[in-house]
This record gives sequence, C-alpha cells and structure tokens, in this order.
Amino acid sequence: MKPESWADLAKPEAKGLVTMPSPVASGAALIHAQTLAAVPGLGWDYYKQLKANGAIAAGGNGGVLKAVASGEKAYGVVVDYMPIREKAKGAPVEFVFPKEGVSAVTEPVAILAGTKHADAAKKFIDYTLSVKGQEGFLKLGYIPARNGMPVPAGFPARETIKVLPLNPAEALKNSEADVKTFSSIFGGKG
Repeated sequence: MKPESWADLAKPEAKGLVTMPSPVASGAALIHAQTLAAVPGLGWDYYKQLKANGAIAAGGNGGVLKAVASGEKAYGVVVDYMPIREKAKGAPVEFVFPKEGVSAVTEPVAILAGTKHADAAKKFIDYTLSVKGQEGFLKLGYIPARNGMPVPAGFPARETIKVLPLNPAEALKNSEADVKTFSSIFGGKG
C-alpha cells in the first residue's frame, strides 16, 4: 500500500508496520502531533487508532528513517528532508505528502531583546534571510523561507505542498499537556 492519507497508516494493511518519533524525544514530533491533533477527523483519536494498529513511537526522526530504510518497518512518520535526501543517495525509501497536508517545523532565528551585540545580530539575521543565506538551507535539504527560491531536489513544487495550520502560541502553552496526552496513548518512553 502506498499511503495517500494520514488515515491510511491506521488501516489493517499497515498493522504493526508504522513507526514514528516520540514527542518525548523530538520537538519536531511534538509539533507534528499537535498539528494532526487539531485536524478534524484525526485528532488524538487518530493516535489511539495508530496505537491500536501496532504503531511504535520512540526516539527521534533518525531512528524512524533507519527502521524504514532497513525494512524493519514499512511506514514511518518523519521530517521530509531526511528520506528525500537519503533517496537521492540510493536509499530504498519514498516520501509521501498526505492529501490532508503536512505539519511545518521551522528553523527559527531571532534576536534576544537584551542582546549586547544588536548590530552583529541584525547582520546575522539579514544574512540568514538573504538569498545567499537561504541557499545554504536549500543545500541542507530545507525548503527556504524566502519566497521565489527553489525547493530541494526531490520535493514537489512549493505551491503544491499543503501546510496544516498550527497556532504556535497555543502549541507552546499546551506542550506539556500534549506530551502527556501522547504518552498516555503510546507510553512515556522517548
């Protein structure tokens, strides 16, 4: 089965074949879980369905990629750039963008209000957001934040990637409770 929807991972065909990182160990996994938990028709019940279908949640994204690339598991919930980059190197993996959309995990950059080096910090931010700075992120396999730039090799066109909404302030406020909810479903191990 080639999944087209998040719900496909809870189908009998995927029983015992799904792995994902745990929000206990991975901040990206927490953002992803919080995003899917807010999607109508998925929510925390979706995670209960995954668990009932034998899904495993442990560790971070690297372990998920390894489990899928080695054939230990058929399906893995993982940050996009990892399998896309590894496929380009010959790994036997394929990345699917589910029809409902995907979570967005950013690589934030900011200037602290109390910095003693504001001019240097502003120069760093300006460079990071410049074409040259964003090209560096592109080479790492990330989708640049700057519009008008290409996406990494192996990605679909930027405008075709549906990003699911997440309220960052609410997500931050609910992080501890959401980790507990996830852990109550999958167990507290990271």
